[in-house]
Amino acid sequence: MPGPGHPLTAETVAQYLPLAGHLPRIPGRIINVTHQIPYNIIRSPATISTFDELASSHPPTPPYSPPPNLQGSSDITSTSEDDDDVPQGLYRKVHDKRLHNEPPVSSAPISRVARHHRRTGTLRVKFHAADWTVVQSRGHGALYAGLQSLGQHWETIHIGWTGPIRVAHSKKTVPSEEIEAADKKKLEALLWETGKIVPIFLGNKSTGHYEGYCKEVLWPLLHYLVWDRATDGRKEQRDWADYVAVNQQFADTIVAHYKQGDIISIHDYHLLLVPEMVRAQIPDAAIGLFIHATFPSSEIFRCLSVRDEILKGMLGADLVGFQTYSYARHFISSCTRVLGYESTLVGVNANSHHVTVDTFPIGIDVDRVDRFRKQPSVQPKIRAIRDMYAGKKIIIGRDKLDSTKGVLQKLHAFEKFLRDYPEWRNKVVLIQVTTPTSHGVSKLETKVSETVSHINGLYGSLEFTPVHHYHQDIDRDEYYALLSAADVALITSVRDGMNTTSFEFIICQHERHAPLILSEFTGTAGSLSAAIMVNPWDSAGVARGINEALSMTAEEKLTRHLQLYNHVTAHTASFWAHSFIRELVSCTETRSLQTHQTPVLDRQKLVQSFRKAKKRLMFFDYDGTLTPIVSVPSDAKPSPGVIKNLRALCNDPRNEVWIISGRDQQTLDEWLGSQIKNISLSAEHGCFMKASTADRWTNMLDDVNMGWKQDVTEIFEYYTERTQGSFIEHKKSSITWHYRLADAEYGAFQAKECQNHMENAIVSKLPVEILLGKKNIEVRPASINKGEIVKRILAQHPEADFVICAGDDKTDEDMFKALAALMADAYSITVGPPEKKTYGNWHVRRSEDIANVLEELVASSSGGRGGRR
Repeated sequence: MPGPGHPLTAETVAQYLPLAGHLPRIPGRIINVTHQIPYNIIRSPATISTFDELASSHPPTPPYSPPPNLQGSSDITSTSEDDDDVPQGLYRKVHDKRLHNEPPVSSAPISRVARHHRRTGTLRVKFHAADWTVVQSRGHGALYAGLQSLGQHWETIHIGWTGPIRVAHSKKTVPSEEIEAADKKKLEALLWETGKIVPIFLGNKSTGHYEGYCKEVLWPLLHYLVWDRATDGRKEQRDWADYVAVNQQFADTIVAHYKQGDIISIHDYHLLLVPEMVRAQIPDAAIGLFIHATFPSSEIFRCLSVRDEILKGMLGADLVGFQTYSYARHFISSCTRVLGYESTLVGVNANSHHVTVDTFPIGIDVDRVDRFRKQPSVQPKIRAIRDMYAGKKIIIGRDKLDSTKGVLQKLHAFEKFLRDYPEWRNKVVLIQVTTPTSHGVSKLETKVSETVSHINGLYGSLEFTPVHHYHQDIDRDEYYALLSAADVALITSVRDGMNTTSFEFIICQHERHAPLILSEFTGTAGSLSAAIMVNPWDSAGVARGINEALSMTAEEKLTRHLQLYNHVTAHTASFWAHSFIRELVSCTETRSLQTHQTPVLDRQKLVQSFRKAKKRLMFFDYDGTLTPIVSVPSDAKPSPGVIKNLRALCNDPRNEVWIISGRDQQTLDEWLGSQIKNISLSAEHGCFMKASTADRWTNMLDDVNMGWKQDVTEIFEYYTERTQGSFIEHKKSSITWHYRLADAEYGAFQAKECQNHMENAIVSKLPVEILLGKKNIEVRPASINKGEIVKRILAQHPEADFVICAGDDKTDEDMFKALAALMADAYSITVGPPEKKTYGNWHVRRSEDIANVLEELVASSSGGRGGRR
């Protein structure tokens, strides 16, 4: 911090500015948490160690390079495509043998191979120890590349599920329950040495979690696929129980490895409950959550039966990141409409815990893609594709076969293109590769095949086939050859989180500058504005886009390509990961650098002071303090426990107990006064008083002009008529407009309009003030508030040597402010998080904590000496 010996310079100031361009200082490590670790695990009876065995295995390519700490390890045998990561001799022998055995390029560039075929010409990193082999996985390359790049600047560890553990040379898997503890330790040691990876063994709950709840409930909902069949809900409940259990196991693992100063970065929809679970055990942890999938509008999300639990789990984070602004906006709207939390365009106030919500579009590992596309084995395949379709324009599409990727829409649009633009018939070919998915999509596969046959039958001939459909995995070399040889890329996803194929296509087209046609419903659409944007549901529009792309001049192609290329090369996977961590650090620093953090109530100190005191004054707010906030005010009756403890405190002659509430006189008399003797009450924020010795209420407004009430009522009625669910509460000294039951967003909007109206028409002319409560606006006389009542009572009891005051909202700050000025050692307790701005000097998080404090004070009372007579 700047101070003596540390001059205030631009550099020192910049350290406290968010996103100032510098790398933030992280005192601990970054704990990256993903559903699955970036390795496939294979159990084998013996370790593959000889060069010949290694060369013949042809392990595929890594999504990223192995960490530098692996180099020179004596305990692990590793193989990698990068010369820097393995000895030169080993790489050359493997590479030479692979090239020697490689067959010539087939005239058909897309191999007719089974889903689990052996991929030739690729090489992934392998590590061996004892009976275990770990091989870098192919999927989620952008995610893992981004997370691994963080290790260049900070210490990182990676926590994730092992994934299905496969038996070598077979399709069998090993249940984690059957793995001996000693074997698990060997695997854990291997993974830790491999890249500081902490594996989680999920057991049989992994099926209900991933195959069940994630894939059958969450994934469809997030992609706007509302369930089309009703069930009794039993399977969903079982899967939900597994989802909760797995999230708890992840949270417990994070907590077990957490050290003070660590940053926790959690990824995707498989782990939405983890932030709140970790927060419950480590309240001050820096937690970030990034959602790689789409996020639907609140009208779709509210269909989820456990919507509250999911949203609250996500709001345990300090930062929630999304791919696009629309996804972030939908999340904020869901928090407001479903949970009723206050929000802004950049965050959510979840019970006074501010959660920042921001966008971080992911990128790709540009260097890796560029290196792969230039491999010698790719060029022959490019030539084969061009030779096969000589004289034809090639449109390529590569998608997973599921309903969100818009394959059917693409085929319908291509048919529309051939019908509307006959000059392109026999001159354009569509090569569509659909990757099989783990879930059954037989109906969709049938529809796609029928549509392909229909188009080929309508516009094809013996010499020419307009659509070539390959429903299979393809080799990496073939994939990059297709992207490089294409004249147009066509992506028509109807809902997609972040389609990285578009990024890879741009890199592969750096020499040819082929245009990109991109669905406006993909996450990349907001970043790739130079692409030709289309609505996949508008077949005619997509057909126009295809014609535009094929007719585009070389100059326009170059202009568009350079804009796209500059974006992709600047916003890489590493840039995404660093931006997310930088913003997460900024959020937590902002929280820690706030001017005031109220300490948690020291109950032991409170009880000791209470015991020693001879005269005690006790002030309690009601709603939100002695009872929790509820939607219907009439439901907030005191619990039997609160009544019992207040009665015990009031029976002690050393105690003077006041309930200072915004409630009216009748309610306080009915709920408290009629049940508790010797209790003192103040109603309507200090406008009425009734001491324990008094029989009647004292009106503090006898000399106050109340003529303003008619004007205020008219304004409140105006907004009530226009805000469904709102209502007016008339009290003797004030008028309150409630909008808790109204639509959350519209109610908040109307409240701001009403406040502005009041300030201009009423407050500026009459002696009243506006109190902004929780989902309400109250207008009262300016000369009366809770603080004035506290001052009056303190003046009547100068002998008081113990004062406790508890409240939860802005009206209670008047009491805290008065006590801070008159009695510095008073216990002013606010209900809320420590970062809440308050005049109080202590805090508890919930109203239930205040009830527990009352119980502790009663228990500590010395035998009720000299009860009231």
